[in-house]
Amino acid sequence: MSLILRPQVTASAAAMITLAAAVAVAETLRLDFQAAADIKWPNDVLVRGRKICGILVEAAIEGDRLQYAVVGIGVNIAQRFFPEQITEGATSLFLETGRAIKPEDFAAVMLPRLDHWYAASMSQADEVIARWGELSSSAHDCLVRVESLDGAVEGVTRGLTATGALIVELANGELCEIVSGEVKVRAVSA
Repeated sequence: MSLILRPQVTASAAAMITLAAAVAVAETLRLDFQAAADIKWPNDVLVRGRKICGILVEAAIEGDRLQYAVVGIGVNIAQRFFPEQITEGATSLFLETGRAIKPEDFAAVMLPRLDHWYAASMSQADEVIARWGELSSSAHDCLVRVESLDGAVEGVTRGLTATGALIVELANGELCEIVSGEVKVRAVSA
């Protein structure tokens, strides 16, 4: 599913749209389909450690203003199997629930949540960040390795900034704000 949004906000708010979409999908999976959804920063929704949804936001920026954002949300709904290369890392709503669900039925319950969280992301970003943290098992106290074009960093997650960046505490105690990159997560033993 793709949506075109035209918020009247600064360019830095684009990251909040991704977080809002992840919250909407995770809530829908948990509350309406009883699938134990978990969010991995910033745009993957997992169930039992396997990816069930990916979110991509492409934004057009002019000056410091966001002109529009195209939001793509891909939820694996009806797949009964996956190619061998991704079978260990992917799942679907059918595989998790055993129920055949029509894409339009999923969209019918997810879109009102997306509308709610999108509106919140434009005026009450702190609510989106708080809810994202509640739905993500890796938001706090997880050992991560973040790989980006600038290199890799390793540390322990310490939540999100007010703009949606991932906070990672490095071994030397320094806090690093991650705005993009591939996050590999594993729980820190107590």
